[in-house]
Amino acid sequence: MPKRGNISRHRLSFAEDLIENLPIGMMLLNKKGKVLRMNKKQEEASRISREKILGKTFAEAFPKTLEQGLKKPYENLLKRGTPFDITIDRYIPQYYPWQITYRARGASFSSGRHFMLLHEHAEELGQEKRLVEKRTKELQESKNFLESLIDSSPNIVISTDHSGRILIFNKAAETIFGYREKEVMKKKIDFLFTIGQTGLNRKKANIQGEVVCLRKDQTTFPALIRLFDIQNTRGKSIATLYLISDLTEKKEMEERLHLSEKLALYSELMGGIAHQLNNPLIGVVNFSEMLLKEMADGAHGKELAETISRAGKECLRIITSVLNCIKDPNLTFSKTDIHEVLSDSLRALREQFGERLRNISIRTRWHPEISPILGDEIQLKQCILNIMINAIQALPDGGSLNIETQYDEVTKAVKIIFSDTGIGIPREYLNKIFLPFISLRKNEGRHGLGLSFAYQIVKNHGGHIEVESQEGIGSTFTIALPSS
Repeated sequence: MPKRGNISRHRLSFAEDLIENLPIGMMLLNKKGKVLRMNKKQEEASRISREKILGKTFAEAFPKTLEQGLKKPYENLLKRGTPFDITIDRYIPQYYPWQITYRARGASFSSGRHFMLLHEHAEELGQEKRLVEKRTKELQESKNFLESLIDSSPNIVISTDHSGRILIFNKAAETIFGYREKEVMKKKIDFLFTIGQTGLNRKKANIQGEVVCLRKDQTTFPALIRLFDIQNTRGKSIATLYLISDLTEKKEMEERLHLSEKLALYSELMGGIAHQLNNPLIGVVNFSEMLLKEMADGAHGKELAETISRAGKECLRIITSVLNCIKDPNLTFSKTDIHEVLSDSLRALREQFGERLRNISIRTRWHPEISPILGDEIQLKQCILNIMINAIQALPDGGSLNIETQYDEVTKAVKIIFSDTGIGIPREYLNKIFLPFISLRKNEGRHGLGLSFAYQIVKNHGGHIEVESQEGIGSTFTIALPSS
């Protein structure tokens, strides 16, 4: 039977052999942190012989290690026996200038007088971690690129979760709707549409239709909306993508085209009728004049003949106006100062209306840097005068007429804006106000040709004219003419 002393020596030898051949670095410390033992793997990992380390404290032998995140855990181990397990990426060893991934573990023995430090260089772990970081960076860059791409879109891009709550709200959506992104996130998308416009079936993929959208200020705009079902790799629906195009400009262009087509049809129809009526009416007027010359004052029927003459002349005047409005004008284009044209038109307005303008405030504001345009000065004066007359007639009890010029840098157009505080135009008349014979004031002695004539003149100059109005508040007519 082996002696007790031999068994103890055998166990000690076995323990020493086990420590020496551990596949990870190991150091044995006393309570003061002095290194009592250091195995072969630790020697290899540290790249320094154990003879130079033994007898020193760990803090004296490996100060760099403590500086890189191990100081506090090491101190807690010595003072309180608190174990630790720490991995340090991009660790620089004490005795050679490499960058590695380093794992350190510390534990105390049951006696509390000795401590064990285990160290290993986990290069594979470091590579995996750096690969994860690289992939994370690439993913973030892709996310940033996609966000930039979405924000750069001129169209509205919105995405919602399966409950219809907003997840993405791009810059175009902010600009057009008037909401900041943070105001709408996680809200249900229905508030962006007028009542009755949310009936698009979000469960159906890839559908489109026209809707009326609602801005933050409660104004509306027409839009084309396209819905796309977003699915994950398993085919499960996870979101809905909304692509929304503002159709305001398209609708306005369509309305202008429709109006132009209507005017062309009216012109052709009225031209034919006017020519057919012109000659017989000339006969009526001439014969009534001849009849009046032959009739003595107070003669029976003379009053009737005078009525026929007046009515015939009035009809001829209307027909002449119609023909002047619809015929192709012989325009003479030259460099024209639009401010001079406006000033001349204002003088003509004051001469025509005189005392009637006493209760009307006319204010002007000219843009200081508008260059001359190419235009027919006579036609432009008539166009402007017609619009101003329309404004004055909308101010039977007085008010104000503001005339302003602007230059649009984007469209390179000269704008003339007429704003009055008159009675306004009923909504049902807004889309046909430029058609011939559309007049809201029949008792003014006019026949609804002034605005139609103005529209034709602006069109002949390559421009366009628009109107905005509210009953009881006033109207704004805007002429846009190409700059020379």
